[in-house]
This record gives sequence, C-alpha cells and structure tokens, in this order.
Amino acid sequence: MRGPLPVDIYDPLESTHPACSAREFKGGIGMVMVVRYFDTPVGEYDELVVIPGNFAVPGGPEKGQEKLRVTRIYVNQRETTYNALSKGRRNWNIPKHLARFEFSSPPLSKTASPPKAITVTVWPPADYKVRTEIPFFKATFTPMSWTPSFPLSTSYLPISSHFVQPPLPSSDDDPALTGTETWKSYDVSSWSNRAKMVWVRSEQGRDVVARGWCPKFTPWSLGVVLLDAEMVVGEAREWTV
Repeated sequence: MRGPLPVDIYDPLESTHPACSAREFKGGIGMVMVVRYFDTPVGEYDELVVIPGNFAVPGGPEKGQEKLRVTRIYVNQRETTYNALSKGRRNWNIPKHLARFEFSSPPLSKTASPPKAITVTVWPPADYKVRTEIPFFKATFTPMSWTPSFPLSTSYLPISSHFVQPPLPSSDDDPALTGTETWKSYDVSSWSNRAKMVWVRSEQGRDVVARGWCPKFTPWSLGVVLLDAEMVVGEAREWTV
C-alpha cells in the first residue's frame, strides 16, 4: 500500500494515540487476512486482519527500522471475545475489536476439497449502538482450478513477518478493550501443506464500507489460501519510548 493512508485505517479508539501518526507509515507490501481458528487457547473464532505495510519505529532496540504493523483486526464469538480481545491487546498490542462474520461455506475437514468459491462478509457487532446491515468487508475467494495445491511456509518468503506494535489506549465503555503502555515486537510464522492460489473479488468501494469500521482500499485480485494451516505468534519483546 502506498501513502497517504486511507481514512479509517485505525479504529477511532486507537487513532487518538500519538503513536498512530500517519507520518510514520513508510509503505511496502500490505495484506488483508481472513483466518478461521479451530484450535486455540481461547477456543474457535474468526478473524479479519488489515496490515497496510511498514511503519517507522521511533525508539527502543529497533529504532529507525521499518516494520510491519496491524492497524485493524476483528474477531467474532461473544463467548470467547473477552479472552481473544484482551489477551491479544495485552500480550502483543494487537488492536482487536468485535465484529460479526458470515461465511458462505462451512469449515472444511482436513480431507475435503475447497468449495468452488467462498464469500466472507463482516459487519459491526450485533450489539453495536447503531444497528446496520451494511457490511464493512465483503470478498469472494475462488480457487484456481488449473493450479495444484502446494506446501507453503512463511520461512520460504523473501519478506519479513516481524511486527512492531505501538501502545494501545483503553476503552472506558468496554473492559475487554484493555490498554498498554509499552511498545511490543513479535514474529509470526505459518505453514500449510495445502496452499492454493485464489482469485479475489472484493466489494470494497461499492457502498460496502461502513464508515468508521474499515479503511477503503483496493486489494489485489490474486491471493492465496492456506488450508489446515498452523500459525504461531511468538512471545513479545517490549520496551518504552
């Protein structure tokens, strides 16, 4: 993604923090990830992640470097939300918020073939103060029929999977939206023996964006899905600036 950053790249809660200045954005390869977790310490849940690219690190052991940053991330499942939200925010400075998810296909078994296409739709949570049926994210993923599955690991890729996250403010209205006071860095690794190239059709920009919930952007029409993937988020290193 190139600068300037789009409107709503941060949630209004996080956007007020001095560390979330747009001038720290340095560009680079960004990504949008949709993840369905089936085995985690806080149970099953779905997740939408927005990673615009690299941001300058203003201090600490990585001062002056440009590192990836998660600016928007949503999880579902009210029964696991408190743990998913508070632990993600507290342990890694990941700015998690609650949303509603809908998938056009049920979760796949380890031996099942992917569907011909799957549409993912994400809305503000059902208990949000202003009820809306306008999703803020909607995309359809269609596997390429002429390409086989292949093994893929982030260790194969020539790009970094190291993140540096600024401190998070807390919410006066939701105790799950905990705040932090230190910067945190961590590594993410993932791998799958069943990666598949997919076409991506996004409805971003066609009256789908619910203002204040998701940045308006135009993703690439090409993506990759990792079936039966393993993902590990490393222990965070923290410091003050």
